[in-house]
Amino acid sequence: MSLKDSLCAVELFCELPDELIDEVIARGSTVKVSPGVPVVKQGDRGAGMVMLLEGSAEVDVDGRAVGSLSKGDYFGEMSLIDGSGRTATVTSGPEGLSAFRLSPAAFTDLIDSHPHTALLLLKGLVSRVRMLESQVGETVPE
Repeated sequence: MSLKDSLCAVELFCELPDELIDEVIARGSTVKVSPGVPVVKQGDRGAGMVMLLEGSAEVDVDGRAVGSLSKGDYFGEMSLIDGSGRTATVTSGPEGLSAFRLSPAAFTDLIDSHPHTALLLLKGLVSRVRMLESQVGETVPE
């Protein structure tokens, strides 16, 4: 799967036309992380959105393992908008990882350059929040 196809599968970007997906790619960067290295640390600010292209990662909150990520998974999309600190530490898995990263500054520049895209991006973000809410609802005992 190409980077463009991977981004088009992300709720935040799925409504964007192809030329804007190309611009998102141009404004982002690809990073490689060695095994066992934190990609982001809980409480950090400004790291933006990260999408795994290869490899895996472990997620922990307050030092407690809470999940894992693999190719196509992403995190940090809300920090693109509000700049809040990370709620978890994400550490690369045993084979390391390759990821696409979009900084808050690059995201803001995209919105400034194409203000009409804000509504499309907000629709994608709302879709993501609704999906996460439904997952939380499934795990909460009644």
